[in-house]
Amino acid sequence: MRKFVTVVLLAEAFAVTTYAVGWWSVPVVAVVWGFVSSDSNRARIAALCAGGGWATLLLLDAAKGPVGAMATRLGGVMGIPPALLLLLTLVFPMLLAWTAATIIPQRGKYAATAERPA
Repeated sequence: MRKFVTVVLLAEAFAVTTYAVGWWSVPVVAVVWGFVSSDSNRARIAALCAGGGWATLLLLDAAKGPVGAMATRLGGVMGIPPALLLLLTLVFPMLLAWTAATIIPQRGKYAATAERPA
């Protein structure tokens, strides 16, 4: 049950920060999660939660307006199907979160190892 609550709170942290400050908050939240979490799957969890948070934002937008019509128009301009556009909208934060949660905590470990005297 604790893991479920953690995942839901992390997904909503991605959604709330994205809504408040924009897409660039995704790697910031993922870096914080990467440092705080001791789970070996922290990058995978961050990626899934980022996708879930953005799916929440898409559902809220769909409740307020014509997301399907917008996806059809924008997909037509880009030359891709609307479903692929919506999928790419969810893949983008997942890749950002996975990358940030993977690379940044590892960088700290390498820096600490490199500073040790021989």
